[in-house]
Amino acid sequence: MKTEKVTMTVLKAAEGKVLRRISDGWIAGTEIYLGYTYYLNSTKLVEPLLELPEHYEEIDMPEDYLK
Repeated sequence: MKTEKVTMTVLKAAEGKVLRRISDGWIAGTEIYLGYTYYLNSTKLVEPLLELPEHYEEIDMPEDYLK
């Protein structure tokens, strides 16, 4: 058996902000571990997409986010 240590990219939004995926507007929350996504806009992708920090933006937390 072989074990590999994998380093993950973690994005954390500043206080009062959330992370939103630019391509489809999906709000990920205040923290996300990046990896592969298999869906965009509720549509299954033909090939998984490796998500990068550039695919996300910080926005002000919507007032109804925590409700």
